[in-house]
Amino acid sequence: MFTLSKENRINTIIPDQNSFSDTIYIQRAGKIHSLKISVAISHPYIGDISIKLLSPSGTEVILRDQQGGRDNNLDIVFQGGALDILKGEATNGPWILTVQDHAAHDDGTLDSWSIDLSGEEESDYTTEIFIPNVISKEVFTSKQECRFNGRVTKAEAQVDLVHPAIKDLIISIVAPSGKEVILHNREASDKPHLHKRWSNYSLKAFVGETTLGDWILKIKNFNLSNAGTLEHWKIRFHFEREDDLTLLKGISPKVETLLKDAGIFAYMDLATASTDSIKKILLAEDPAYGVYDPSTWSKQAILAAQGQWEKLKNLKDSIS
Repeated sequence: MFTLSKENRINTIIPDQNSFSDTIYIQRAGKIHSLKISVAISHPYIGDISIKLLSPSGTEVILRDQQGGRDNNLDIVFQGGALDILKGEATNGPWILTVQDHAAHDDGTLDSWSIDLSGEEESDYTTEIFIPNVISKEVFTSKQECRFNGRVTKAEAQVDLVHPAIKDLIISIVAPSGKEVILHNREASDKPHLHKRWSNYSLKAFVGETTLGDWILKIKNFNLSNAGTLEHWKIRFHFEREDDLTLLKGISPKVETLLKDAGIFAYMDLATASTDSIKKILLAEDPAYGVYDPSTWSKQAILAAQGQWEKLKNLKDSIS
């Protein structure tokens, strides 16, 4: 049996009289034993909202169908009930949450959602990551890939390994950018194993790092006469979404850098920023940036955040 927990914090607009879908991808293969789905939505009229989940096997589950009337906002956990139909299905693959707003006028956002599941191991499965038999005298590395693009706001790590001389190991994690944080630096231990978690305080150097790419665990063994076995490791982080702002007309790579340096990382950030505030960011860098006209950037950003790419293309084509 194993447990997994994954969360997407996305803060993305739910388009009126339309739907928005988001995906959590699970790599670990197994059979579902139990499942919990948590969803946080900001909306002034929750009775407009329905929520459904599509499993990797293609089974659709209606989690919520326009209940709640005039109540505002939703922070809810779905467990058991309709989700029990998924027991025994495969854990690995894309899990797709779709939120639909069935009425006009009231805007809302899908703030975050998460999956917590327990699963039964498949017979040929040993760990979630590739594990060699021993840690040699060379630097051992193990890789986990993050497929979501954002900025780390909080990070935690866990490492489980067996070795007769824990005091002879240096353990670190390297972010996709190359930034390295040492977790264990040959600290004394009389135990032949290490089962430890590191909090955000230990990993605070990763705050602000880009999530997308390979996160690498490195282990250096200075005891050449003894080998060991890495059983499991994981890194978990909360992050703020980061989008490619250059997809919007009028935003060059240099302007995108200026906006992100000012804390505007995502389409939603740009959609809520005033034209005057954007102009101030540009002019503070160089008066020459006064030639840029950001008056349409907010509207473009709203369409991009909603995934309305055809409407965005039409708007961009209409801008001279």
